[in-house]
Amino acid sequence: MPVISEPEEKVDILDIKGDINIFDMVWIKDQLDELIEKDHKKIILHFRNTEHIDFIGLGMLVERLRRMRALNGDLKLVGLNPYVLKILKMTGVGKLIETYSNTNDAIRSFKCA
Repeated sequence: MPVISEPEEKVDILDIKGDINIFDMVWIKDQLDELIEKDHKKIILHFRNTEHIDFIGLGMLVERLRRMRALNGDLKLVGLNPYVLKILKMTGVGKLIETYSNTNDAIRSFKCA
């Protein structure tokens, strides 16, 4: 799962593929920590072809989101399928984190913030 940077926009995009379980979420958490340590504060997680994310993964995601916001950064989600969006809504995570259908809208949202 690569990390793609958009230098002109100062936005990093983590391209997430496949179902997300606790082990995948640990990798994502580590990638986010690495970006935070480099003072990267605008991050998009693109959940391309992700059919499922487990509840432990959601907890880690919320914890990273809170850390990002405490450092005046933000984390946005892109490309979620309807099932994963439903999980976010059912758990209340959908109220905490912004989701977008495409990367361009997510990048633009950082400019408005």
